[in-house]
Amino acid sequence: MLIKTKIARLPKHWLGVIQVTGAAILWGTSATLAKHLFNSAVSAFDVAQMRLTLSFVLLFLVLSVCKPELLRVRRSDLGYLAIFGIVGLGLLQFTYLFALSLTNVATALFLQYTAPIIILIVGLLLRTEVLTGIKLAALGASIVGGYLIVAGTASGFGLNPLGVVYGLAAACTFAFYSMYGKRGLKTYNSWTLLAWGMGFGSFVWCFYQSPWTLALRYGGLEWLQFLYIAVFATVLPFGLYIRGLQNLSAFRAGMIGMLEPVVGAISAFFFLGELLSLTQIFGSSLILLAVALLQMNALKQSRDEGYDRPENALREDGI
Repeated sequence: MLIKTKIARLPKHWLGVIQVTGAAILWGTSATLAKHLFNSAVSAFDVAQMRLTLSFVLLFLVLSVCKPELLRVRRSDLGYLAIFGIVGLGLLQFTYLFALSLTNVATALFLQYTAPIIILIVGLLLRTEVLTGIKLAALGASIVGGYLIVAGTASGFGLNPLGVVYGLAAACTFAFYSMYGKRGLKTYNSWTLLAWGMGFGSFVWCFYQSPWTLALRYGGLEWLQFLYIAVFATVLPFGLYIRGLQNLSAFRAGMIGMLEPVVGAISAFFFLGELLSLTQIFGSSLILLAVALLQMNALKQSRDEGYDRPENALREDGI
C-alpha cells in the first residue's frame, strides 16, 4: 500500500516512463516465446487470433467483476472504438506476428520500432510535435542502435521481402495505436479502450475462423503458452503502454518502447543461450543513451516549468 501511494505521488512524466518501460520489458521477454510457437509450426494467424480473443475474454471477465462501470461507453463512440480495435490492435497483432514468423525476433522488433519516425512526422504535420535537436539525436541513436542489435545476431537480418513489408506495416499500425489511442484517453479510461478494442479486434478474426475451431486445434502445452502470451504479452503490456500515453506524448512513449529490442536481446541471452556480441552491446547502449537523452531533457524542462512541484504534478506532458 505504501509503494502504491508513493507511485501515485510521482509526477505524471515519470509515472509514464515507468509504465511504458514495464510494457517494453514484458513485450521484449515474450517475443522469444512467440517465435518458439512459430518454430513449432503454429500459424501466425492462429497466434494473432488466440492472443486477441483470450486477452479480450480475460479482461472482460476481470472488469465485469471488479469495475463493471468501465465497460460502459456511448453508442456514438462505437465507430471510434471499432477503428481503434480493428486497426490499432487487430492489424498490429497480425502484422507484427506475421513479420516475426517470416524473419527473426531482432528484425521484426527493429522494423516495428521505426514507429517513432512515423509518429514524429505525423506530429510535425499536425503540429502536435516540435522538432528539436535532442529529439533528432535520440531518434537517430535509437534507430542505429536497433540496426546494430539486429546486425550483431548470428543470423543477422532476416530479410524476407514479405516479412519486411509486414514489419513496416507493424510500425504503421503501432504508430496508429499510439496516436489514435491517445485521442481516446481524453474520454475513456485506458482499460475501457483496451477492452472494447480487443473485443472489436477479436470479433473481426471470427470471419477468418470460429474461436471454437481454433480452440480445439491445440493441446494443453500450447494453451499454457497462449495464456502466457494473452496475459504477459498483451493485456498487461498494452495496458501499461496505453496508461503511459496518458502521461507522455505519443513520440516519447514510442521512443521509450525502443527498449523492447534491448530486452529481447538480453532475454535471448538468458533464456535461449544466445551470446551477446559487442555489436549488440554497443547497439543496446545507443538505445539506452537515446532514452536517457529524452528523460534528461524532460527533467530539465520540468524543473524550468515547475513540473516537479506537487501542485503541477498533474499538468499535461507536452514535451
